[in-house]
Amino acid sequence: MSLRILLDINHPSQAHVIRAIYEAGRGRGHELAVVARDKDVTLALLRAFGVPFVCLSKPRPGRLGSALELVQRELRFYRVVRRFRPHILLGTSVHAARASRLFGGKSVILNEDDAAVVPLFARIAYPGAHRIVTPDCLKHEAWGNRHRTYPGTQKLLYLHRDRFTPDPGLALRLGLRPPFGVVRLSSLTAHHDVGRRGLDRRAVSDLAKRLEGRVDVFVSTETADPPPEGTRALSVPPETVHHVMASARFVLSDSQSMTAEAALLGVPPIRVNDFVGRISYLAELERFGLAFGYRPEQASPAIEFAARVALSDEEQSRFKQTQARYFEGMPDPLPWLVDLIEALGEEA
Repeated sequence: MSLRILLDINHPSQAHVIRAIYEAGRGRGHELAVVARDKDVTLALLRAFGVPFVCLSKPRPGRLGSALELVQRELRFYRVVRRFRPHILLGTSVHAARASRLFGGKSVILNEDDAAVVPLFARIAYPGAHRIVTPDCLKHEAWGNRHRTYPGTQKLLYLHRDRFTPDPGLALRLGLRPPFGVVRLSSLTAHHDVGRRGLDRRAVSDLAKRLEGRVDVFVSTETADPPPEGTRALSVPPETVHHVMASARFVLSDSQSMTAEAALLGVPPIRVNDFVGRISYLAELERFGLAFGYRPEQASPAIEFAARVALSDEEQSRFKQTQARYFEGMPDPLPWLVDLIEALGEEA
């Protein structure tokens, strides 16, 4: 049975997830449509991937702005649903469950963050959902017979070894001469980030000073601020970032997504923010030795560790071995997810 599948994207990392599902779905003969939110590099990624989309909205400042945008996005989402008449509505979507109940079809909500960390999303998105799909580490949330889980992390949908192979020469062709490290500074403006602390720019400058003349430090940021002193802006096409990261000596970040991505790519990720110890999929990677979390008040030991990792070939080799162990027997969740979508779609 050929299905009509509507995919909803609200964040740049979801563009990678949805691209994988989009291409797998097309390969199985389904008709797919994509709606997206104009956040950071999301639309640039979709254009680079050749994925057609309808833009529903753009983030607005402040809580009132966020609420107004949510209403705008929901109404526009409904218009697309009425026109496309999907059998499946899928994504880390606050709209899919309600739209499916109003206009027909089945909703699949993808999420890898603990509901306790994104409570507003869970309250808005989960009621009425036909399937809630999370990593195994969130089995304890027990959303009933709607809940389906898989091993690992959502990032495996696009970074599993069976599908993604880094281009080791791309960083050099883009003007990044190894050895180098990557720093990611998030804006921390999402509703669940309010009042949360991340990576201090002075700590980044301290790291750059320690590595001066030995390892260059490139900074990617969601803000318009210039890069911290002693660093350079990471100015590469957004669709190349995983290839670039794979050639780095470390990734220092206050981003949850980039931390997990670096871990899967075999690059030591050092995360500094208030969410350390609160996010199950990252805690699982940390227990495996594939990620390292520090709270903001621990910035000094985080910088010391990042400098040691950057300069030690032994640390780099040890981390690559840990990554190889992680992937031993780790299944690719994408075929499983597409099977789940097709089985649910046959019920629609």
